[in-house]
Amino acid sequence: MKTTIKEEVVEGVILKRTPYKENDMILHIYTKEYGKIGVQARGVRKITSKNARACQEMMISELSISLKKGLSSLIKASPVHYLRHIKESIDSEIVGNYILEYYYRYIDENQPMEYEYQILIDALNALDQGYQPLLVYLLFNVFVLNHNGVSIDVDGCVKCQSTKVVSISLEDGGYLCQDHLSNHKVYSIDVLKAFRHIHIIPMNQIGQLHIEDKVIKELIPIMDYYIEEYTGISLRTKTFIQQIV
Repeated sequence: MKTTIKEEVVEGVILKRTPYKENDMILHIYTKEYGKIGVQARGVRKITSKNARACQEMMISELSISLKKGLSSLIKASPVHYLRHIKESIDSEIVGNYILEYYYRYIDENQPMEYEYQILIDALNALDQGYQPLLVYLLFNVFVLNHNGVSIDVDGCVKCQSTKVVSISLEDGGYLCQDHLSNHKVYSIDVLKAFRHIHIIPMNQIGQLHIEDKVIKELIPIMDYYIEEYTGISLRTKTFIQQIV
């Protein structure tokens, strides 16, 4: 980011709001143009603030900012997409908060990446459109694994590449065939297929996935294990995820 002050118009997702001084707010925003940035919104906590409605968490807004190295300043904010349907479902809101927390805590500041931005938009749009929240959670965790350099083998047995798989190895990171099953749990065909599908179908094509709730709930502890053991990622919102599984 340049050190000179300049006015820019950016579109971004409000990840988190932090109260600042008496009437101000620090907005933590993920933008397509500049990645994650901090913006001071002066007077936005006043009931008379014209910017307040566009400065809510979990919404997409267009912001005119005085761009600076460090903390930028908000000039004007306009709502682009309220994503209001997410907050109509407690399950969707919990998964949405999980996604926002990951971006707030584990995405580097001032490092714009179009792929990261698009995943964030696609995930929130999927929740807003009413797709199964826990399915969105699974797909998002595939992104988290990839983002942290973890690749799960879903093309065949991790030991011999046989496509006749019967289990998923937590330790080896992929499928196992009958010959290499050892003491691992045998999974149903539906679970094995769904495990592959969530790894190869992107978030913006979530409509192609038709996975039963019981299968989704069987996949969640598998993916949670990979996240915890392979990445070390720990999010406070995970506690709430566990309550809706």
